[in-house]
Amino acid sequence: MNTIHKIKLAVIAALLLVAGVSCDKELDVAPVMTYDGQANMTIAELNQLHPVGSEDSFDSIPAGTVISGIIVSSDQEGNCYKYLTIQDETGGIQIKIDNSSLYPKYQIGQRIYVECKDLVIGDYRKNRQLGFWSSGSMAGIASSQEPLYIFRDGLVGAEPAPIVLNSKNEVTEDMLNRLVILKECHFANPGETYSDPAASTSRDIVMSDNSIIVLRTSNYAKFASQPLPNGTGDIVGILTVYNTTLQLTIRDLNDVRIANTPAVETVELYSVDFSNDPIANQGWSVLGDEGWFYYTQGAAFAIQNQATTAIDSWLVSPALSNLGGYDNVTLSMPNEQCQVTNGTAYKYYSVDFNGTDVNSATWTEIPSNGILPAEVTNNPNLRIAFRFNGINGDFWRISELKITGVTNN
Repeated sequence: MNTIHKIKLAVIAALLLVAGVSCDKELDVAPVMTYDGQANMTIAELNQLHPVGSEDSFDSIPAGTVISGIIVSSDQEGNCYKYLTIQDETGGIQIKIDNSSLYPKYQIGQRIYVECKDLVIGDYRKNRQLGFWSSGSMAGIASSQEPLYIFRDGLVGAEPAPIVLNSKNEVTEDMLNRLVILKECHFANPGETYSDPAASTSRDIVMSDNSIIVLRTSNYAKFASQPLPNGTGDIVGILTVYNTTLQLTIRDLNDVRIANTPAVETVELYSVDFSNDPIANQGWSVLGDEGWFYYTQGAAFAIQNQATTAIDSWLVSPALSNLGGYDNVTLSMPNEQCQVTNGTAYKYYSVDFNGTDVNSATWTEIPSNGILPAEVTNNPNLRIAFRFNGINGDFWRISELKITGVTNN
C-alpha cells in the first residue's frame, strides 16, 4: 500500500469518526414530547362530576374526556407517594399511579394531558383523586399502562404561582390539590421532627391570625427526621383535605421559607430564699443607718422608720458573679410595697463597691424596666443595692427578688 493510499484511508476514517460523534450528539438530545390533541374539560368541571358527600366513593367520567394541567408534585424526596398532582386555572386533582419513582419522568412544571377513558373520579377521605375504583377504594394506574393515559407536552416550565393564604378561613374548595403559600406563619412546636419514625405525622402550622393548617409528612420522606424551624415565614405546598382537616404537603425543604431563629429561653439566675434570713444567711449587708430587717410575718426584706428623724439606710447584695453570658438580664421585685412620703427609695447597681464603703463606690440607678446593661452583668463584682431615705412612718417591703436572663439555644 503506497503512502498516498494510506493518507486517503486515514482521512476517510477521521471523517467517519467526526460523523459518528455528531450522530451521537444528536441522539443525546431528548425529543420534545407533544400531545396531538386538546383538553375538552377543565379540572374544576371534572371535580364537579364527584360531589364529595360521604367519604370514599366514586363517579364515572364521560367517554372521551381529556383534561390538562401542570405538575406541582414530586416524589423525589419521598413525600408524595404514588401520585401526581396537577392543576389548571380552575382547580387541581390528584392522579393515582402505581409507580414509586415518578419524578425522573414527571417533573414539576411539566404540562401533561390525561385521557380519562375508563378512569373514575373518587376521593380518599374527601380529597378528590383520579384513578380506578377497586375493592372499596381508589387504585392507581399501573406503571406499564401510564402511556395509555398520561401524555407529556412541551418542555418543563415554571411551576404555577401559588395561591396566597393568610388564614385557614380564606380557603375555598377550588384551592384543594393546588399549590398555595401560607404567609407569615410558624410551627406550633418548633424543634420537633417533621415526622415521627413509625408513621406519617401531622404538625400544626399557625397562621398569622392563629388559625391552624396541618402539615402532613410521610415518615419515608428524606427530611422526616429534620427539626421544624423556629421562626416566622412562608411555607409553600399542595393543599389537600382529610375529612374536614386542611392539610399541606411540601415537596422538599425548599418549600419551607422560614429562617431558623434560635429558641429563646428565660433562665432564673438569682433569687432570694425568703424562708431563710437573707441578711444573716445569704450574704446581704446593711450599711449606713440601721433599719433593714427580715420581716418574718411577711417573709420579706423590710425597713420602716419609727424614729422622728430621717434615716439613710443601704441594703447591699453579695457579688453576683454568675450573670455573664445572658441577654436581657432583668431584676424584678413582684408585690413590693414602698411608701416614702417625704423621702426617696433607690435601686442601684455598682461594679466597684469594696464591700464596706458605699460612699466610695459608683452607683447607677437600675432602669424602670429592670434590665441591667450587658457590660455590667459580665462583671464578677456586680452588686445590687436598695437605698432607703425616709421619715417617720415610711416603709419599704420587698417580698420577692429575682434576676432572670435570656439564652439562645
